Amino acid sequence: MYRLLALALCVGLLFPAMAGCDSAAPSGDDPNNPGPFLPGAAMPGYPVSIDSLWGFADAEGRLVVEPQFDYADGFYENLAAIQQGLLWGYADSSGSVVISAQFDIAGRFEDGLAPVRSGALWGYVSADGSMAVQPTYDTARQFSEDRAAVKSGFSWGFVDASGAEAIPTQYATVGNFSEGLAAVETPEGWIYIGPGGGTQIAGPFANAGEFAGGLAPVLIGEAWGYIDTSGNIALNPIYEDAGSFHEGAARVRMDERWGYITTSGDYIVIPKIATAGDFAEGRAPVRFNDRWTYVKRSDGLVIGSPAYDSAGEFRGGIAQVAVGEHIGYINTSGDYVWFPTL
Repeated sequence: MYRLLALALCVGLLFPAMAGCDSAAPSGDDPNNPGPFLPGAAMPGYPVSIDSLWGFADAEGRLVVEPQFDYADGFYENLAAIQQGLLWGYADSSGSVVISAQFDIAGRFEDGLAPVRSGALWGYVSADGSMAVQPTYDTARQFSEDRAAVKSGFSWGFVDASGAEAIPTQYATVGNFSEGLAAVETPEGWIYIGPGGGTQIAGPFANAGEFAGGLAPVLIGEAWGYIDTSGNIALNPIYEDAGSFHEGAARVRMDERWGYITTSGDYIVIPKIATAGDFAEGRAPVRFNDRWTYVKRSDGLVIGSPAYDSAGEFRGGIAQVAVGEHIGYINTSGDYVWFPTL
């Protein structure tokens, strides 16, 4: 089993001078360093596996629901998708199955609804188990800002929480709504529309991502930059690839390596990372060579030596990691609260 090593890296090769070992804790007054980055509220439970059956542990690593499911996802809006045999349903924090296993695939709840597939078609189930949207679509995503992207045939559109078609299926590809805008692909290129379907930013762009913190990544020509909600260029297109901002930081790629920038374009971590995830609760998963660890949003330093085969986002102060096929959880310091089990 891999053990975490406490590292105090002040290496100019990887981290810029602004991320030195004597850097002060974030005050919350700087929009480029908007901490403190505190853990969110603990989830009702975290999925764990013992002898190939899944149950739930709490954030302290105590088993709260005995392993009994063939698979279990995390809790979203207090319900977790669980697998029994070949079918999926939902359990509450006590482990009681509150929506019977009846779906071929079950997604995560958001805005009171979850996408589910029955046979070849997708619909949406409510938290009480009733079908809010009957299986109608070839593909369906989670809700975001009272809109969910759905696909019929080769075209995407959006439904609202009542199941009504809010924006007809007409686009080749779409993003999710964020900050009142969604990126959609038209024959001319990518544009941004509002909740009613009207064009808000005409572009067109070669590609476009979601807004966060008032900025969105867009592909202009062969390089990525960022625009604001008025469509003005906020950060010039100089990146090979770029993600949306999370906690005031976005991952960007230069020379086939990833780093992180602030909303003003300053580097938190210069591009030296093989693969980079988004920040959540002050930590972002990063891969060096073939192993994962996490970097801190406050100073760009890693929390431990790369020790994991995969690493998820932090939720409620802990994150799921994998060593081989074994699943465990660590806290924000990199200490195990649940040692990897199978």
